[in-house]
Amino acid sequence: MKIIVLAGGGHAHLHCLAQFAKKPREDVQLVLISPAPYQYYSGMFSGFTEGVYGLDDIRIDLNQLAKKIGVAFYQDTICSIDPKSRTLTGQQGVTYSYDAVSFDIGSQADIPEALKKYISPIKPNYHFPEQLLKFRESANPVIVGGGASGVELAFSTHAWRMPRQFSAALLFSSGALLSAHGAAASKKVEAIARKKALPFFTDITIEQIDEMSVTASNGDSYPQSGVLWLTSPKSSALFEHSGMPVDRAGFLAVKETLQSTRYPEVFGAGDCVSIDRYPDLAKNGVYAVRQGPVLWDNLLHFLDGEQLASFIPQKRYVAILSTGGGEALLTYGKWSMHGKSAWKLKQLIDRKFMKQYQDLYR
Repeated sequence: MKIIVLAGGGHAHLHCLAQFAKKPREDVQLVLISPAPYQYYSGMFSGFTEGVYGLDDIRIDLNQLAKKIGVAFYQDTICSIDPKSRTLTGQQGVTYSYDAVSFDIGSQADIPEALKKYISPIKPNYHFPEQLLKFRESANPVIVGGGASGVELAFSTHAWRMPRQFSAALLFSSGALLSAHGAAASKKVEAIARKKALPFFTDITIEQIDEMSVTASNGDSYPQSGVLWLTSPKSSALFEHSGMPVDRAGFLAVKETLQSTRYPEVFGAGDCVSIDRYPDLAKNGVYAVRQGPVLWDNLLHFLDGEQLASFIPQKRYVAILSTGGGEALLTYGKWSMHGKSAWKLKQLIDRKFMKQYQDLYR
C-alpha cells in the first residue's frame, strides 16, 4: 500500500479529500495532518466579522471529514522534512512516512519582529475567529495592509461597529488600496471607503507600535487597542530549515506539475509554494482552488508512474470583496461593479464552496 500524506487542510487539499471520497483507492492510504481540527475558509472571514455568518458556517471539521471518508487524521504541526528517508517529523517528535507528500499549509503574516507582541495573529487562520471577535469590539482597532484581506476586514469591521456607535477602525496602506487589482479598482474602492466614512491612509507605513498607539511614517501617532497586520505573506520556515529548494522568500519551489524542483515525491499548492515558471503569481484562494484537480491527479499519476499534467494559471479571474452592509465590489480584469448583487453572488459562491465539503460528513 502506498501512503500519500496531505500536510495542511487548504483549498487544494480539500479537493483531494473530496475526490478520494468519491473514488477511493484500495492501494492508497491517505493521511491528513493539520495543526487544528478545523479548516477556516478565508472567503467568509468578512461575513463572520460583520456577524452574517456563525462559526460553523465558515469552517470545515477536518477530523469528522477524514473519519467519514476513510482518511487517517493527525492533529500535528510538521516541523521538518527528510526527503531522503521520506519522513516528516511533527511538533512532539512523531514521525510520518510517505511515498508522496503534499503541502498546503498557507502563509504567515510578515510582521516585523519588534512589533509582534502588539499585533493580533490571524495566520495560521485557525487563530482568526477568537482574535477577530476581540478586535472588532476593541476601543481603537487598527488594520495595516491595503490588499484584499485588509480592505475586506476594514470594511467588515467598520460595518459591524457603526450601528453600535463605536469609533471607526483605521486602515493603513503602503500604497493605494487594492493596488494589485489595478488603478481603476483602487480608485473605485477608495471612493467606496469615502462614501461609507471608513478612515483610510494610503502611501504610509506603520513604523512603531506601543500599548496605546501606532506611529506612522509621516510622524503622526494614532490610538490603538488592537492591530491586525495584513501585509505581504511570509513563508513558513519549515521548507528552508529542512533543506528543501525554496525561492528567495522561502516558499517551497515547485514546477508546473506542483512537484518540488528537486524531489519529485514532494508536492505543494496554495500560498506556501512558488511555481518556478510563474514566480510572481499572486497568492490567493482562486489559484489554490484551481490547483486542486491538477494536484490530486498528479499525486496519483506519480504513484502509478504516469505522465503528470501542468498547472496553467488563468490570466483573469473574478474577485469579489465585501464592502460591508450587504454590498461587495466585483472585479474582472479592468471591469468592476459594486452593490448588493455582487454581495449576493459572493454569498452564493462561498456557501456552495463550503457545502460541497461539509456535506461529506454531515
